[in-house]
Parts: sequence; C-alpha cells; structure tokens
Amino acid sequence: MSLAQTSAVAKPDLATLKARQHSAWSSGDYALIGATLQIVGEELCEALDLRAGQHVLDVAAGNGNVSLAAARRWCHVTSSDYVPSLLARGKARAAANGLSITFQEADAEALPFADASFDVVASRKRRNSIRSSAKSSERSADRASVSRKAARRAGGYSRECRCEAAPSVTNAA
Repeated sequence: MSLAQTSAVAKPDLATLKARQHSAWSSGDYALIGATLQIVGEELCEALDLRAGQHVLDVAAGNGNVSLAAARRWCHVTSSDYVPSLLARGKARAAANGLSITFQEADAEALPFADASFDVVASRKRRNSIRSSAKSSERSADRASVSRKAARRAGGYSRECRCEAAPSVTNAA
C-alpha cells in the first residue's frame, strides 16, 4: 500500500462494546475485589477536600468505595452505576457502616440528574471508561452539567493507585 492510498478505519460499535462491558462487570464478584481498594476512595475524597453537607455524585461507583468515604465525611452522597449487583453490594456496605447513601442505577454516559445537582462529581473508575474522543467529550460535558457552578469534578487512579483531583470547573450554563 502506498502513502497515497487510504484505508477506511472501522469505527467501533460502542453499543456492542458497552453491552459486553456491562455483561463482564455483571458476571463476576468484582465487589469483593473492589472492597480491597477502599483506600483509593479515601485518598480521592481527601484530595477533593470534601466538606460536611456537600452533595457528591459518585459516577461508576461499583461497590461504593468513594461513596462510603464521602459519606464518612458527612456529605450527601448519590452512588450511581449501571450494574445493579454492584450497587446492591455498596448498599449493603453502607448499611453495615451505618451510612446514609442514595443508590441509583445510571449510565455514566447518560446521567439522569438535573443540571447543577451536585457540588462534586467523582469517579474512581474514570480511566476504565470506554475510550472514544466523541463519547469522552459528551461524558465530560454530562458530568460537568450535573455539577454546580464553580463545583469540582475529579476522578481516576494511576497504576500506583494515587488519586488525581481535577481543578475547579465552572459549568458553562
């Protein structure tokens, strides 16, 4: 093939990829593994400098590591994930710890919350998201829209499990 020739790059079928991903996350006992990573949730909440009374959305919460850590800091927490079995484990963990957390099944790419509903939007699993520049922009915009004006978004962890806190983000509304 010469440089002048171009080949069509196949675009991934994101719906199929997402269905397979959902099936994989639903098939195993990832909550058991996730519980060993509670320190990551604690470190992320420390990096965010959460304050009592703040409204926090944990996106792709899994079994609730960030949610539990935020609730321990007396925040009003909504824990969202698209895998009901993981949310159920998070709910059981919250009950065992005497923590009040709202659990809601929700897709990170189509959050069902009103704009400016939360002071902080966090996600420990940001780096595990489906990679697509168009979808990434939409997802970031969706997360930003549910954050209050001048609120913060944060998320992710590196291989060393260190948390990253994003700088303040102003909602464009």
